[in-house]
This record gives sequence, structure tokens and C-alpha cells, in this order.
Amino acid sequence: MPLFIAVHQWKPEEDWVILKEMAAFGAAYPEATPKGVELIATYTARAQRAFCVWKSIDQESLEKLFDQYMPTLKLRTEFVPVLQMFPPTVDYVVSLWNTMLQAAPK
Repeated sequence: MPLFIAVHQWKPEEDWVILKEMAAFGAAYPEATPKGVELIATYTARAQRAFCVWKSIDQESLEKLFDQYMPTLKLRTEFVPVLQMFPPTVDYVVSLWNTMLQAAPK
């Protein structure tokens, strides 16, 4: 299933609104997440930043979840599709093979 990192960065004056949205989502989790969407991990950093790793069937499903529970945070979020390279997954190994095949002499 595809992985996404949600990169969040909001303004200091939005702290309380963002916290309320995250609390509402947290209270509804995991029942709030549609089938095929799973929160894997969340990391926070200084200066109103957070990074969340999601498994999702597609980016649209993830965005709909944010529309429903965290609309303000969604405005301050970039969803980045990623591929896990360590420890290696089958998807990663296959992508390496395909890259090698594309570079191989024809």
C-alpha cells in the first residue's frame, strides 16, 4: 500500500485551532479512518511542525480524511508520496529492478 509523509507547518496563532482538530481526530481514531487509510507514526518538531507517516490507498482518501477532521491543518500540509527503502520492501526492490532494466542495454 502506498506510503505518504504529511509535512505540517502552521502559524503560531493557529496552535489552538490545530490542537482542537488533532484532539477531535484522536478521539475518533481509528474508527474515523476510512478503509485503506492508516496512521503509522507522528513526529513533532519545534516551530509548529509535525511529520506524519500514513499508509493510504491514495492521496485523495487521505485528503478527504483531513477535510473532515483537520481542515485547518490540511491547509498547512503537504502530502508527499514516499517509498520505504530501509528496511527494504518488495515494492522498493521491484522499483530497483525496474530502474536497472530501464538502464540496461536494449
